[in-house]
Amino acid sequence: MEYTALVVAAGSGSRVGLGYNKMLYKLQNGNTILEETLQVFQQDARCHQIVVVASAQDMETFHEVCDEKNICIVEGGTTRQESVWNGLQKVNCSHVLIHDGARPWLSIDCIDRIVEKLEMCNACLLMVPVKDTIKVVENGIVKHTPQRSTLWQAQTPQAFRTECIKEAFDVAFEKGIEATDDAQIMELCGKEKVEVVEGSYENQKVTTIEDLQGK
Repeated sequence: MEYTALVVAAGSGSRVGLGYNKMLYKLQNGNTILEETLQVFQQDARCHQIVVVASAQDMETFHEVCDEKNICIVEGGTTRQESVWNGLQKVNCSHVLIHDGARPWLSIDCIDRIVEKLEMCNACLLMVPVKDTIKVVENGIVKHTPQRSTLWQAQTPQAFRTECIKEAFDVAFEKGIEATDDAQIMELCGKEKVEVVEGSYENQKVTTIEDLQGK
């Protein structure tokens, strides 16, 4: 199955505190986070196109880093949702894997599992079971403790038949719905059930400087 990898890298990464976009941080192997993220898709023969969504100020730098012919760089929007939508306009494959640029440790095993699931459904995402007890808190007071066995943590890639996720985004914008990830767009505005693919705890997102320690 051929797919497009849509890599969302338009954020500022201010919480990391580097003073520059965390996507340009160099890991111990010499690759930037962006290069490390793209590498797994570049090595997968099923990936026929890579779309990278960048902020306006990073467009020129990203073009220098992403000099491969199959990489299309698109300017992002003011929100992640708008950025993904901008990227979707350039997708030319019937299936798309939407991935956080700040998850550079995605394995080919995870891609294999999600592509295999996508061959049998139209929407799915990588997830891992939560390890800790989660509390619902309002105004500093614990209101509820959900059963841990029902709680899973969302990861990326989140994978879709392209026409299905674009239709869901259309409805979301029409209704003014904002979601925290692409699977939620499908949950709220799409016609497809979102199926779960077990991911990996190593598929970590770089959010703070602590996430880069030892990397």
